Amino acid sequence: MLIEGSTLRLREFEPGDVEGVFGIFGDSRTTRAFGMPPFRRSEAVALVEEARAGAGEIPRTHYRLGVSEIATGRLIGSVKLIVAEQPEKGGMVRVGYRSAEMGLALRADQVNVGHSTEIGFLLGVLSFDWLGLHRVWAGFLPSNVAAQRAIEKAGMVREGVLRHYGYVDGVWHDIVQYSILEDDWKAMRGR
Repeated sequence: MLIEGSTLRLREFEPGDVEGVFGIFGDSRTTRAFGMPPFRRSEAVALVEEARAGAGEIPRTHYRLGVSEIATGRLIGSVKLIVAEQPEKGGMVRVGYRSAEMGLALRADQVNVGHSTEIGFLLGVLSFDWLGLHRVWAGFLPSNVAAQRAIEKAGMVREGVLRHYGYVDGVWHDIVQYSILEDDWKAMRGR
């Protein structure tokens, strides 16, 4: 799996990425935005191992990919795309059909430097062009205003607030939910 933009690429994680992952998720400036404590080194190892194992699943439902600079190869972030399990045929309503949850974490020194549009484009290529999804959604803590602005810039639409949707360390958190639909993507791409 390799998707390249003008300056960034999405790629599979490699065993040598543990330090880069720890540099992302071991920093409280990054994890605070997700309402979680910083990773220990063992958790960075586990993330890389789980991502590598997930890459071999058939069908693949969990995409955890590294975001790296094309020019240097330096790992600057991590994205995830969790494809919803497809419901059985025959039901009147298919919830989650051809949909996925996405997430993005950047190294603290890479936030607010303009990567959101390119990463959003690369995730759109993966989601809609490669996987044929219909809907991709993401959720943020209300306090993470910068991420909300960035995701809107990348083309996602605010849907609303899911009250007390997340539970972290004994505290309930609201989640602000955004989505992008296949038709939105096609309109952005000019198709």
